[in-house]
Amino acid sequence: MAIANFPSVNSEKNTYYLAARGRIDTNASRLTVTSDNQTILGDLLDKPNCWTEVYAKHTSTDGNSTAVGKRLLVLEGLIEAQFKIIFNDIPTSVLNTEDYTVFRFNPGGSSHTHIVAQKIPGVLSVESTHHLGQKIRIKNPLTPESDAMPHGNKARIWTAIMPKKVEASIIEWGNNPKQITTRFHDESFKEERVGQYAAYKTCYENPTGEQGDHSEPLWVLIS
Repeated sequence: MAIANFPSVNSEKNTYYLAARGRIDTNASRLTVTSDNQTILGDLLDKPNCWTEVYAKHTSTDGNSTAVGKRLLVLEGLIEAQFKIIFNDIPTSVLNTEDYTVFRFNPGGSSHTHIVAQKIPGVLSVESTHHLGQKIRIKNPLTPESDAMPHGNKARIWTAIMPKKVEASIIEWGNNPKQITTRFHDESFKEERVGQYAAYKTCYENPTGEQGDHSEPLWVLIS
């Protein structure tokens, strides 16, 4: 049985509940989730005075109260208990890398002996640029509402500086990518690089150094 590492912060719980429920609904047949268990989970999330409604009150400026907070705690217990029931019935043999990421499964509670490197790479985008500096954001496409890395993974980012944009296959990446554990990567340049292009690519990596697929390059003009 795979054991889920449930988030501890309410905003992250909300993101997790919705993402995990969505993956269950989309993959119920493959994961062997029964319609009864799907219905119970859906009711806990969607019915009046249940998670979606109560969480909205809890996060509003005028709807929160002691009673709302207590109800939210009760729902957390009920929802996570239902997830555990569902997860307990999923055969380990049908789980893939994306399941482990979205469900935040701890492989230590299953027959797997190590954390899986997420195969799908992060999405790179430009957060900001300034003279001789760039800030690049990395986002996990499997959990777009969260800034967290895939469970147990870090990211590697390569940077190459080229006079102009070229085909990805001929970019000279070098062999010393930087490891990052947060959603941002900062890069600085020398004055003579102004007018050239920085190319970035990334992949996820597990604690033993196994890597997932590499992303397509992101090009950014150095100013």
